Formats: sequence, structure tokens, C-alpha cells
Amino acid sequence: MASQKFNYFSFLFLAIIASVLSYGIAEIEFDNDTSRFCKTAQDKDLCKTMISGVTNWHDAIGEAIKVTLSLAKELKSQSDLIVPELFNLQPGKKDSIQKTCKESFKTVFDMLKEAQTALAAGDNVTMQTKLSAALDAECGDALSNAGATFPLANKAKELDTKVSICLAIMAQNETFVHRVLRN
Repeated sequence: MASQKFNYFSFLFLAIIASVLSYGIAEIEFDNDTSRFCKTAQDKDLCKTMISGVTNWHDAIGEAIKVTLSLAKELKSQSDLIVPELFNLQPGKKDSIQKTCKESFKTVFDMLKEAQTALAAGDNVTMQTKLSAALDAECGDALSNAGATFPLANKAKELDTKVSICLAIMAQNETFVHRVLRN
């Protein structure tokens, strides 16, 4: 009777250990995936696409900034195309929105370039400041308030999303650093 209870508890103990180990292995496999850099991103799929193939945080944030900078550059060069798309608005309103978008795209582009420079210099504080400054949704908000749904308006929203993904990836590193310092 006693040996039967011992066997039962031994089996139960082994089952618990196996469960814990399999959970630990699943966590290790998860951490080898780029998704570990996208844990706090609102659009995890877009984040994973932006940083596909990276293996470390430095490359993840660098790739995210590069992808976002490319879109900012494209939008900056196309900001003159906004007015013709806003055919249903008064001329003064069109000009105001175009001015807002030009300034917004320039700000985002400049801040991303400076964040890229800070990354290369290893200055995470400046990089985070510049990424935060790049989160400029004024153009997207102005276009949305005007009821704009044309492709350039959608790209402006995408730019805002990509900047927020850069910040989410940045936060992943900050979370890691705080966790290490706490221990």
C-alpha cells in the first residue's frame, strides 16, 4: 500500500517536472523568434514583417527605423499630392492640411534620421527621445478629420503605426534592461 502511494506520487512528480520543462522549452523557442521584439507592438504582424530575420535588439530597432524612415521619405516627397486629392474642401482648408502634412512628414523624417544616428552612436536615451518626437500624428489626424481615404492618407496612418512600432521595440529593450538591473 505504501509503495503504491509512493509510485503514484513519483508519477505525479515526474508529470509536473515534465510540464515545467516543456513550458521552459516553449519559452526558449519563443525567445528565438523575432516576435520577442514585438511583444508590446499594437500591430504585431506588421512589426514582425518590419524586422524579419533579425536576431538581436540592436538589429531589430535599426531595421524598424530604416523601414519607417523609408516610408517617411516617400511621404515627404509626395506631400504635394495631397491638395489634388482633397477636391471636396475649400482652398484654404486644403492648403492648411497640406502645410500640416509637409511639416509633419519633415518632422518625422528628421527625427527618425536623428534616432538612426543615436542608435549608431549607442545613445539609447537620445534615440528614445527622437523616436518619441517622431510620433507626429498631425497629418493623419487632419486627413482623417477631412474624411480623406485616398492611398496617401492611408500611408500617413501607416507611418504613425510604424513609428509606434519603433517605440514598442525600444520599450522591449528598456524592459529587459530594467529586469536585469532589478535582479
